[in-house]
Amino acid sequence: MRHALAPLAIVMALTAACGDSGAPLEDADGDGDGGSGVGGSALNGSGGSDTGGSASTAGGGDVGGAPASGIAPEGAVDGEHTASEGDNTVEASPSADDVLRVDLEPNEHVGFFLAFDGDFDGVELELSRWDGEAPVVLGFTDGGAGLRTLAAFDASGPRTFWIRVRSDSDGFTGTLAVTRTPFHDGAQCEEDCDRLLQFPMRNDPTVDGYDWTTSTVFRYQFGRRDLVMFVRHAARQMALAGRAPIFPEDFSQWNGETPGNDVGAPRHASHQRGKDVDVSLYGTDGLAPWRSYCEVEYTSDGRECIAGTASGLDGAVNAEMFGAFLESGRVTMSFLDQELIGVLQDGADEAVDADALDPAFVPLINDGQHLQHWPNHDNHVHVRVSEEPYGAASVTPPSFEAP
Repeated sequence: MRHALAPLAIVMALTAACGDSGAPLEDADGDGDGGSGVGGSALNGSGGSDTGGSASTAGGGDVGGAPASGIAPEGAVDGEHTASEGDNTVEASPSADDVLRVDLEPNEHVGFFLAFDGDFDGVELELSRWDGEAPVVLGFTDGGAGLRTLAAFDASGPRTFWIRVRSDSDGFTGTLAVTRTPFHDGAQCEEDCDRLLQFPMRNDPTVDGYDWTTSTVFRYQFGRRDLVMFVRHAARQMALAGRAPIFPEDFSQWNGETPGNDVGAPRHASHQRGKDVDVSLYGTDGLAPWRSYCEVEYTSDGRECIAGTASGLDGAVNAEMFGAFLESGRVTMSFLDQELIGVLQDGADEAVDADALDPAFVPLINDGQHLQHWPNHDNHVHVRVSEEPYGAASVTPPSFEAP
């Protein structure tokens, strides 16, 4: 597979990057989505030609000191054509990519869903964004039987995105569905909150506050609108505080089912209907890759921290992040290893003293429900939101469902 995206720096090792089941967080069918590396910024590349995916040299940046426009000039990418809302027929071959352009408003989320015959080999979907001067590759996906899916959102203003289809097979054809949905950021959701949306690709991890790695499976990142909002809110709050990016992994599959169902290997007991998400944790080094924060033992229930071995977890910063989720008023329960819960509870008091956490959230962190023990959670926190209709007098805790 030809690809222009290459790491800017050496990819940080993801120590013990495991899902709720304890299985490695990688595509279960062995062809996971590619990555820019932990904390990697967007890369200049792709979008320059139909055949090579090389960097575009098209203009569109500052002119006479004027601010760069978020809308690219026509023809900024060779062979581009405007995508229609709904279904678009796409064709590609080893020597010719298909490049579709979308000019997006700041209140729009756009989802790209490519469906094709699974007999085609080496099919890749790549997303690029105009940075005011050139297209910048945000990421790509090459995993999934007969489907590829990515999403974009940019609240900063009107913005041009390109979706590039590549194939190692001659005569590739497929259908690319382009769906625009009204969307905005925030700590609370007002309407259409249970709509399933794909978590959008980050534009700048230092602003959006999150990133992705080679373990991220994009077709498993579909959440309820409200949960997508809450994850973005928490991540952006951490970025505003000068924190490193977090790494969200599994929400639900594109169809609302448990991630891994599509390949006959469910990665969780829950994660249906977009109500759950797994998020990495901050270490005392200030970074938040997926890694274990204790010595573990394997029991009949799964992987658990050995008592007294918690190490390297920043309780105060993680309490700050968790507090950003609690702002929504919709978190019903979350899961973390019991050894790490104590670190976070101690850190909550420190975060309050530093004015980084609302004191009203401390009782929730300590109540044994909003943070509770479950095996296989020594390297991430699992956050769940209510499926109860909005407008109810209170969020009633649902019956327990294992993560």
